Amino acid sequence: MEEMEPGPRDTSVLHLQSKHRSTEIWLAGGGDPQRCRRRNPNQDKFPRLHPRMIPLLLQMGFYGISRVTSLQLDWNLISALVERWRPETHTFHLPIGECTITLQDVAILLGLPVDGEPVVGVSQAEGGSWSDIVGHVFGQSPPPGRFNGARLQLSWFQSVFPRLADDASEEELIRYTQSYLLQLIAGTMFTDHSGGLVHCMWVPIIQDLEVCGKYAWGAAVLAYLYRELCKATKIDTEEIAGCLILLQLWAWERLPTIAPLRTNHSLIDEAFWAAHPKGPLGSRWLVRHAFSETTGRTVSLYRVALDELASSHFKWQPYKQEIINALPEYCFNGQDIWRYRGPLVCIFIVEPHMADRVLRQFGMIQNIPIDAEYSHEMHKITLKGKAECNWNQKHQESIHIWKCRLDYLAGGIVGDGAVPEYHTWYTDRTRRFHSRIGGVHVYTGDLLRKIVDVARGEIPGDVTSIALEGWHHIQVQSHLGLFEDLSADNHREKEREEGTKVVGSKRKKRVKKGTTPKN
Repeated sequence: MEEMEPGPRDTSVLHLQSKHRSTEIWLAGGGDPQRCRRRNPNQDKFPRLHPRMIPLLLQMGFYGISRVTSLQLDWNLISALVERWRPETHTFHLPIGECTITLQDVAILLGLPVDGEPVVGVSQAEGGSWSDIVGHVFGQSPPPGRFNGARLQLSWFQSVFPRLADDASEEELIRYTQSYLLQLIAGTMFTDHSGGLVHCMWVPIIQDLEVCGKYAWGAAVLAYLYRELCKATKIDTEEIAGCLILLQLWAWERLPTIAPLRTNHSLIDEAFWAAHPKGPLGSRWLVRHAFSETTGRTVSLYRVALDELASSHFKWQPYKQEIINALPEYCFNGQDIWRYRGPLVCIFIVEPHMADRVLRQFGMIQNIPIDAEYSHEMHKITLKGKAECNWNQKHQESIHIWKCRLDYLAGGIVGDGAVPEYHTWYTDRTRRFHSRIGGVHVYTGDLLRKIVDVARGEIPGDVTSIALEGWHHIQVQSHLGLFEDLSADNHREKEREEGTKVVGSKRKKRVKKGTTPKN
């Protein structure tokens, strides 16, 4: 038996492994879940929907996501998925192969339009200050104290547009809806790390509601989430932003052994929504959940579950025909480009959509993919110091490819599974294990199968020698901290009671708030 090493053996694909958080996790174990940034729409701070807003939201493509904003986030699951994300390929590396969140997932789960004009523009105020531009759109300008650079406090919108009256004028309706859009953009779709602020670059984009409805908002949301996932894989990163409800819904639909059980207890206002179009597929999760007794909800147990994931535990095509037939029409905006392979654009962000690496998600046989497109320079681009940048010019090459998107579709042979040589190719190039205990579970299963095969005479070898060698490798991992993850979890539970927490191997004091990792 070979030694129990996490990999990759061949670093030609995962060339950033030394900087990836999975390296530290294998060496030290444990770790708190990453903080998940989002503005909770269940709070009074989030504007309330009014029936008169529904036609406008449908027109602009925001109706679907407005139906799923109240989903509670599982920080532990999201953190475990981050550990599986690879910036080099923009896919999750699971034991069964590469998989990712695609344009298809965005359309079906959130109902956002994935086809249309790229969401791009400028990050500086043109023709005046940001205060002037906001004032032009909303009828009054925020005072200087409400700004932090180019970002505006969301609380200003709450004070100016607290509630939409039933007899509001058309102008008041439009401004309230625009206020809602900015709250949705900053609080759910494109959350950042600023806390309670929205960048004013979004204001010109939502100024004209008709034009606003022509953008590929779903593609922009996916590009932004990809970037946040890439940033969150770094060893010292303690929080993640972006559209995290998309990440969680994707996992629940495709990982049935990890997902909660849905009950019949609805958590939405059924009376309000009964008179309006159906929600996207993601809205079916807005019910009370139940978890089986064997399902763990700590980062460590999710980590082990992903280490041990079998092919039967992942749904490559969860959206069966009966599900598709029941979805509203807006979920199929852009279905012709679901298999697009090329850059996605979101203001200053450009990230690749690698449909060719996940052909099984589209009902095709997976072959060995061509080299992934990774750009360190693109990943370095942020809004910092870019006050005068025109992103249409900066990203004109990527925008040109997007405009020809129908010419960049991944294709293959219809069927299930992968070509025979894929498994060996992938095993050599992936990170096989993330936790030592998960690695031992998988390694022990492989060891027992080999012993059985030798005992049956199906392969040559000596049962005793194989068993002793395998036992030696397991003992080595035990001495290196086999149960470090689980013991760290237990220690953190005790630490929370005492008002402190552990981040990695470092202890940091904090004020006792009695909080739990939910958003």
